[in-house]
Amino acid sequence: MFLGRAKYNLLQYKKREVPTLNVLDWEIRDYRSLSNEALFKGLHCLGVDLQESDLKRFAQEDKSFEEINFPGKGEAYLHFFELWRRFCPSQKSIAIFCDELDAFMDQYERGDESLNESILAEFFDILDESVDQGVKPKVAFKEISEYLAHDLESFFYNYIYHQIESNNEMGASELLENIYDYVEGSLWFEFLRIRLLKGASEEDSSAMMARFLEKLEKKPEIELAFEVLYYMIETGHKNLFINTYKSILKQIKNEDHFMEMLEIIFSYYSLNDLEKEESLIRELIQQRKNIPHQKRIGPEDKKILEPFI
Repeated sequence: MFLGRAKYNLLQYKKREVPTLNVLDWEIRDYRSLSNEALFKGLHCLGVDLQESDLKRFAQEDKSFEEINFPGKGEAYLHFFELWRRFCPSQKSIAIFCDELDAFMDQYERGDESLNESILAEFFDILDESVDQGVKPKVAFKEISEYLAHDLESFFYNYIYHQIESNNEMGASELLENIYDYVEGSLWFEFLRIRLLKGASEEDSSAMMARFLEKLEKKPEIELAFEVLYYMIETGHKNLFINTYKSILKQIKNEDHFMEMLEIIFSYYSLNDLEKEESLIRELIQQRKNIPHQKRIGPEDKKILEPFI
């Protein structure tokens, strides 16, 4: 379910990725670039008689965007949305805020480094206010997600992961602490906590990793399992890596998984300077490169991978 501008933001992002995508011009138009006159004229052409004085009256009445019973839909709604942003900036609106948050996440994904992270603090304030009003954390998170084109949980995982990789452990830790209650139960975010244990003793980090792996075995997530294997290679958890590799080998189902396991093995050999073994894996990757990624694999394929680790 998409609320606010989320559906149209998503169409804009998809059209950028797939230029041949069949969408209507008005669905992906840049309304922010239109003048006030063009926006009002557009509404009138669509049969909506809205004046600047109406917007000023709404602002004086202290109504939020969500409280206005706007008569138009689709194209008219998008005109009104942009006019509200301009004429009623002091009025709280979850739809307007989430549109700004979508723009922030889009900037991040496109590699724009001129990000204003204050919007994240505002986001957590909104979530906290909802919880203070009696809404359960996960419900509050889900409700705000419906106003967004982006996958909010994926964004925060990637964003925090990037902070860790950039050696900004303090910033990553603060973000993780703020988001954790709202995504409680997500093994992806629990894995981020493990990645932040750089200063912990080997005994403590190994114990925490072992407990995490028990949860992952009960609730398998193959993509997360791959991430964990790469992490173990990086951090030298050799015994845990071998046991985890054997466990995950039982879970792989298609050629895409098979190739990912080959890449993992290659990384393991590369880090341990095993050049002969690297060459074998490189040859096997080359041999199977034309197999469709979604083709299901059988026991005979898994047997190919068993001897490598």
